[in-house]
Amino acid sequence: MDLLLLISGALILALFVVFSVWRGARRKLSKEHLVQLKREWSHVAGLPDPTRRVLEAEKVLDHAFTLLGYKGSFADKLKKAERVLSNYQPLWDAHKLRNRIAHEPGFSISEQDAKRAVAQFEKALKALQ
Repeated sequence: MDLLLLISGALILALFVVFSVWRGARRKLSKEHLVQLKREWSHVAGLPDPTRRVLEAEKVLDHAFTLLGYKGSFADKLKKAERVLSNYQPLWDAHKLRNRIAHEPGFSISEQDAKRAVAQFEKALKALQ
């Protein structure tokens, strides 16, 4: 009985280790996806309207998350990717700014706020490469 319990415990521990390693494996973007994302990002960088730039910047990052296999809303994907992002909180703040742009009629932002938010989306995009 003790041997069976010991073997069961070892098996559960081994499964836990394998699952942890599998979940922690770094997801990678293919070269084709990187080219596509760079093209999308160059479009974002050329937008003259700061509010539009923020909206489109988040779309590019959302697309990158999708390509990496993250599922759900942008917020869901962001939470799942937290461990690979060094700028999680500033990125979350940029996402909240994007939500205000998208959901509050008449909401406008300064060029400086847009640059700060877009920089966070870009930093996260680079971290995923």
